[in-house]
Amino acid sequence: MENSQRPMLLFLGICIFSLQWILTHEEVNVALGGITTQSSLYLNYYPGYFAIDGNRDSYFNSYSCSCTNSDYNPWWRVDLLAMYDISSVIITNRGDCCPKRINGAEIRIGNSLVNNGNNNPRCDVISSIPAGASANYTCKMRGRYVNIIIPNVSQFLTLCEVEVYGVPVPVTKRAFLRLKFNSSEDLMNPTVRDKVLQKMISANVQPSVLHIRWTKEPEVETET
Repeated sequence: MENSQRPMLLFLGICIFSLQWILTHEEVNVALGGITTQSSLYLNYYPGYFAIDGNRDSYFNSYSCSCTNSDYNPWWRVDLLAMYDISSVIITNRGDCCPKRINGAEIRIGNSLVNNGNNNPRCDVISSIPAGASANYTCKMRGRYVNIIIPNVSQFLTLCEVEVYGVPVPVTKRAFLRLKFNSSEDLMNPTVRDKVLQKMISANVQPSVLHIRWTKEPEVETET
C-alpha cells in the first residue's frame, strides 16, 4: 500500500474589515430630517420640529419656532438617527420678543438618553444671542443626539432654528470570504502552510483585509 500526495483543495478564510457607505465628506445640516422632542409644548402648537424646518424666520407667529412652557430645566432634543462627527451648531433666537430667555442655555451632544440626553457632554453655553440673530457654536464632537437645555431655572425655551453641521461617522462592516485553490505543496507540513499564508499576506494590496487563516485542514487523498 502506498500513499501518494496529490494536489489538494486548500481552504482559506479571509476576514475583511472595511469602512463602508460614507455618504458624503461635505458638511451639511444633518438636523434636517431628524426627530425632535422637548420638555413640553407651548399652547399645543409650537412643536420641536419647527426648529429644524430649514426656516430661520424668527417671528413667533410665523410658526417656524419651537417653544416649551415655562418649565424648570426646559429642554429640546433632535435625534439625528445616526452617529455624526459634528463640527458646529447654529442657533437662531426669537426676534420679536424676549431674546434674553435663551441666556444660559447649554448645547449637549452624545449618544445617551439618560435624563433625556441632557447628561451628554457639553459643547458650549449660550451667553446671549441678539433678537432674531443666529449664533454659531464650534463643537467638534461625535454623537447622535443634540440637546439644548436651560438648567436650574423655570423658563420658556424658544428656538427658531437649530442647524447641526457634520458628516456621518463611517459605518464599519465585516465580511468573511472563503477561497479555495489546488496546490501540489505538502500542505500537511505546518512550515509549508505558513509560507503559503505569508505569500498571500505579502501580496495583499487591500488594507481592508484584516486576517487570513486556515478554516479547514486540507485532506490528503490516498491510493491503494
